[in-house]
Amino acid sequence: MAACPPFKYKNVTPAVFRALQMLGKKKGIDIPNAPSGNISITVAGLKVNFQYAWDARSGQLILTCVSKPPLLGCSTIKSFADKIVSESGGKTA
Repeated sequence: MAACPPFKYKNVTPAVFRALQMLGKKKGIDIPNAPSGNISITVAGLKVNFQYAWDARSGQLILTCVSKPPLLGCSTIKSFADKIVSESGGKTA
């Protein structure tokens, strides 16, 4: 069960996905080189776990927050995710 509604992004081409992986690595986030998988990030010092699904053809990326601390709101998590995706060249859908 998701902890937040899914976050949807568009314009996530293979080049944008690679940029997202590189930016993630700089921020301590390991994004697998696969069209779907799991990611753990730290937001405001708290661990958040995601499942992701990326469709290279359509350029759509869906991030689903599967677990988060109760004190951390979905809007804060979404802002963090939006920033990283937009810095890599993706756009909110």
